[in-house]
Amino acid sequence: MIFLSGQLAAQARDELIERVELLNDSSTQMGIDEVLSKSFRPVESSITLGYTSAAHWLRLRINPDPADGEVILLIRPPLLDDVQLYVPKTTQGQGVTPAGDYIVQEVDWASSLRGYRLHPPVGGADYYVRIRSSGSVAANVTAKPRLLAQRTSLITDLVQIAYFSVMLVLFVWALRMRLITKERVFLCFAAMQGLWLLHNFIYFGYIKALAPGIPHESLMLVFRSLVISAAILSVYFHRTVLARFKPNPVFLRLFDVQIIVMLGAAVVYFIANRWVGLQINAYCIAASPFVFLLNVFSARTDASPGLYITRVIYSALSAALLLWVFSLLGFVQISVFSLYGFMIHGLTTGLLIFIILHLHGHRLILQAREATAQVAWMERQNMLEQEKNGALSQFIDMISHETRNALAVVNMTISNGTISDAQRSRMTRMISNLTDLIDRCNQAVRIDSKLQKVEKTDCDIVQILRNSLSGLCDAHRINLSGAVVAQLETDPVLVSIICKNLIENACKYSVAQSAITIHTDHGHGGLFVTFENSADPAGLPDATQVFSRYYRSSHAKSVTGSGLGLYIVQRLVDMLGGTITYQPEHQIVRFRLWLPN
Repeated sequence: MIFLSGQLAAQARDELIERVELLNDSSTQMGIDEVLSKSFRPVESSITLGYTSAAHWLRLRINPDPADGEVILLIRPPLLDDVQLYVPKTTQGQGVTPAGDYIVQEVDWASSLRGYRLHPPVGGADYYVRIRSSGSVAANVTAKPRLLAQRTSLITDLVQIAYFSVMLVLFVWALRMRLITKERVFLCFAAMQGLWLLHNFIYFGYIKALAPGIPHESLMLVFRSLVISAAILSVYFHRTVLARFKPNPVFLRLFDVQIIVMLGAAVVYFIANRWVGLQINAYCIAASPFVFLLNVFSARTDASPGLYITRVIYSALSAALLLWVFSLLGFVQISVFSLYGFMIHGLTTGLLIFIILHLHGHRLILQAREATAQVAWMERQNMLEQEKNGALSQFIDMISHETRNALAVVNMTISNGTISDAQRSRMTRMISNLTDLIDRCNQAVRIDSKLQKVEKTDCDIVQILRNSLSGLCDAHRINLSGAVVAQLETDPVLVSIICKNLIENACKYSVAQSAITIHTDHGHGGLFVTFENSADPAGLPDATQVFSRYYRSSHAKSVTGSGLGLYIVQRLVDMLGGTITYQPEHQIVRFRLWLPN
């Protein structure tokens, strides 16, 4: 707005029009001969007369170029229905032209603006412009030397190109947001921007400049149709935006009334009277700010992007819209609006609505991201649950298998009349296996539920290993080497469980009667304990799953076990602050335990 006002001030300093006078011809029948005898009233170079079917005559006193060059008369906007310029054929004395000595000059200035090449005599001459339009009559006249007229045309084009660029960005942004959010409101905004861009493209004269062969009447019909269509779509768009805030239903219905009246205005325009149809449409637009404010200030529900910011923006939008419409109807005379009213209105509306939709779209995107993250989390939880259920199913199968085996042995033994020592030993072993199975399950539950406590005290790890070997049927296979004494401050009960599980694992899953080595040595501020055994013919366990809960290799199914031993070992080692690693080498199974001092 400040830039445009500055341009108007600069133009005034270079102006060659000495005065502008106006005559209203309500009959629209006056010719130039009759007009010459009429009285004109002084007006500004920018006039706004609103919607009227009358013809309007401007008498312009134009002075020559001080440098004796060509003078260019520019009449804006270029898209007025009927503009005729009457120029004097001859001059006498100080530019006085006799009645009847005027001819109509055609547009002969190569520009998107309506321009005429003039050669005013010394002292100046009177030029007459007849204007008639089915739309709102708002015009600006200016006369400048050729170079300054070219500068004015260039600045006007640059301003309009910048305006179109902003509006086009808003249009593309709205389409992109529609694709991202699938929200109808963005599609409505894009359609509104698209119609407004096409409307302004015609209004600024670019269509006429690019395709001069288009009949003027057809072009004006398209242009006026766009005026009404854009207005109807704009009302529908604002209804969509404000309906989300749940305003008073009566006030929300006012949007529907506007749309119905505008559709009626379109019918009147095409069938009955063009001026009346456009005037009805303009008054509906003029009512829009009041409808906006009634709805936004009667809202009962907060919605994106927030009721407070929406009220502020719609208040500013209503003020700008009122200024433009009042200028359009001729109620106020603001020169900048007579020249750039469509641009100011379009840019203000576009940017203010962009703020609302940008904030709304930003919130929608954040909600979509949160929803996506929530879905991903739920999918991960579902996968974990499925894994747990699968592992639990395997564990239950294993428990069932081991229990059936033990019970079968017990049943077979009981069914015999007498029980031999071998049978009694076998029963004892089966019961011991079941007891170990139950103990490990209880231990795993205590660890997973964080009920297991660590109680550290001074203890000898080598002695704990010896105790673990005592009473073991396979103790003769185990070779204990390394440190004789290994004092650590740790939990002896948990260390004993760790050692027993590792020893039992080596005994179960090694070649029968093969040697098992346990070696202890100090290092890294603690004690290393290495357990080694040769792998049985079925091969080595999977290094990626060896510490997993319920994992048992395929060849271990023939041996009683729970798949919890190494899982418990790793969890207890972590609780003691140590490490346990699986280091297979060829056919050697090696577990290396480190406990801190």
